[in-house]
Amino acid sequence: MQKQRRERDKVMEENYSELMLEIAKLLQKKYTCMSEINRLTEEMAEELSRDDRVSVQMTLGMRGEEIEKMQDCNKHLSLFVENVSPEMKDWLLKVLEGGQGSPKYGKEGMLVMRLAASIRTAWEKTMAIDRHMNKRLAGADSFYADKQNQVM
Repeated sequence: MQKQRRERDKVMEENYSELMLEIAKLLQKKYTCMSEINRLTEEMAEELSRDDRVSVQMTLGMRGEEIEKMQDCNKHLSLFVENVSPEMKDWLLKVLEGGQGSPKYGKEGMLVMRLAASIRTAWEKTMAIDRHMNKRLAGADSFYADKQNQVM
């Protein structure tokens, strides 16, 4: 009986490992998109300071494309999250929403945690730049006038 339980646990661990690697791949894609969004937002801030409206329009378009790619990653991530065990789902949701999960899914789980934290950091940097630009341009009518940090 104990041997069967150990074998079952080993199979479950291998499945978790593969699942975590797939989630990590999606998070890496999301991080790449978020980094590019951050870069484009910084570029747009520079263009706005030069009053280069043509460049701002082009940069907005490129940023929109990256946001769409990131939304695709989010859709795929939610498919994974919805189809795992309740325990893993709770852990993933906590980690993906910026909380600290316990490192109970091995090195792959640690990788997921690091990538989620990196995405969060890039998002926070991007939002700070975006908030500054928006308030500078719109003043009291700024999108951020009454908003707190909202998660993307």
